[in-house]
Amino acid sequence: MNRRNALKATGASLLAGTALTTSAAADTGDGPTVVSVESNTDSSGASEPDEYTVEYLGDGIVEITGVTVAPTPCHEAVVDNIYQSTYGDVVDLSLEAGSGICTTVLAELAYTVRLEYETEARDVFVSVPDGA
Repeated sequence: MNRRNALKATGASLLAGTALTTSAAADTGDGPTVVSVESNTDSSGASEPDEYTVEYLGDGIVEITGVTVAPTPCHEAVVDNIYQSTYGDVVDLSLEAGSGICTTVLAELAYTVRLEYETEARDVFVSVPDGA
């Protein structure tokens, strides 16, 4: 299954707020079994980029909440890949532009990624593209 296509949501707003929620099963071996992604953009100003927190909610559920800067308010966060490193699981995020007309202004993009493990969750880190 192509995870990028499974996580892609349709539609983007011409105004400041774009919201999407998607979920799909992610077959990464003994890694997370369910990935859900939600992102919102706000073109009223970009804050400190690339900040995130990881919450371990119990029962193998991990929630990542973060903020980055998108080149336009029509971008959304998608999970490109989840892989194991020496330190834990790394969630690779990318920004994808929606279709249609969009203003060219930097936007703050807030995202939430929810992972579900069949067993106890490992340490989780996030990789966000530079120079969004």
